[in-house]
Amino acid sequence: MKTFSPAKTYAIFANPAHRKLISELESSGSKVFQFTALKTEKIESETAAKIIGNVLEEYDWIIFEDVYSVDYFLEILEEQGTDFYELDALRVLAYGEAVADRLRFVRLHADIITKSRKTNKVFSTLISYIGESEIAKLNFFIPKALEYGSGLKDKLIESQARVTELSIYQMLTTDKKETAKIKALIKGGAIDEFIFTSPEDVLSLTGYAFPEILSEFLSETTASGTNETIRQTLSENDLNPTKLNNRIYQK
Repeated sequence: MKTFSPAKTYAIFANPAHRKLISELESSGSKVFQFTALKTEKIESETAAKIIGNVLEEYDWIIFEDVYSVDYFLEILEEQGTDFYELDALRVLAYGEAVADRLRFVRLHADIITKSRKTNKVFSTLISYIGESEIAKLNFFIPKALEYGSGLKDKLIESQARVTELSIYQMLTTDKKETAKIKALIKGGAIDEFIFTSPEDVLSLTGYAFPEILSEFLSETTASGTNETIRQTLSENDLNPTKLNNRIYQK
């Protein structure tokens, strides 16, 4: 009995770990397009290092919008010899379960874990937790990608809060042909299902889709995740993910 419907077209980010999965897909008669995931790099900055070094003294809240922001923020702290446990003095808002999981990996706790990336919903959740009358008394720090901003900074400033938004990493664009190929195949309806195997995959496709938001970019394409955390990440991006139906991934 076959595990996949025949003659279906899938897309996935290239990774040696996907070899068996791709083999199964192709053996069922399906076609698989493999794309190159976007890479990231830390932005080297003495100013950024100084701000992050003083984060415990200067800020009440830190807001992590994606997993790379967590990784590079912690990398900078580690370079400075800061004990991660000292961050317990700060309140933390995590955009979604994948970000919260990345924090849990180093035994850090998120006070708020959002279920949506929409700015208004995130802000409402924050207001409900803090209280509208208290938010103006607080200092917020948002480490982020150079290319993107959630809009939460503006909402906080409108509420008289003090906010520092700092770019600590950047997405490295691949060649224009790859970008054009992905957009043409997805927008042309050539991809039936895009398979996501990690939260980083979601960020990569978000980068390819920019400035269009991911839910619009994949409006005609099924999004599937290989585990519950990835499916939750897709849901937080306003997608309606399915569970990849195969014998390799049964999480």
